[in-house]
Amino acid sequence: MADQQREEWGEGDASAHLEELVVGPLPELVSAPQIGRVESVELVGPYLRMSGQLSIGQFRRISDFLNNHEGLVGIREATMLRRNGEPTKVRSPSIWVAPHELTMVAQVQADVAATTGDLQVPKMTVPLIVVTPGHTLTAEVYISQDADLATFIESPSPLFIPLTDIRARSLADRRIISRYPFAVLNRRHIVAATELLPGMLREREVL
Repeated sequence: MADQQREEWGEGDASAHLEELVVGPLPELVSAPQIGRVESVELVGPYLRMSGQLSIGQFRRISDFLNNHEGLVGIREATMLRRNGEPTKVRSPSIWVAPHELTMVAQVQADVAATTGDLQVPKMTVPLIVVTPGHTLTAEVYISQDADLATFIESPSPLFIPLTDIRARSLADRRIISRYPFAVLNRRHIVAATELLPGMLREREVL
């Protein structure tokens, strides 16, 4: 069974390896009290996909929390996912991850207006094509109305940038396409990026 999983999902998929380590049934997850605002998230990296609960404290948005946080972040009620998003038997009441090693942190139930809005700085949306170490994706990025897209992309900060209407295709398995209404993208994982101009992609399909 393990050999079949590796063949199906690839040697680089962490979920297949972690499932080999889990023997027997696991106890039910018990929610622990968390301080401040809690968001249901999905973490996406080149070799990792996981769902869970992220406490962002008193911050309004995930992007604000991650851009002001140093070190590992704790995820509660964590479940390892396969590349196609199916849950595995690998679960943990708490697990710590390095956000700088993640490509995206997606909000499972996102109020886009609340996650991207800024009352003081008017924004406009720009459609992008982005290549990362594990995915190609199309999405919309929010930038100031008087900002230049090239300057925004070339800037090293903020490290995590909000995206909406994300469609990501796995490079390991092109059959796997994931969609998220809102996510923050790690700039360090941008291999290439360009503006999505009219006619470049048919019906906004990912590459």
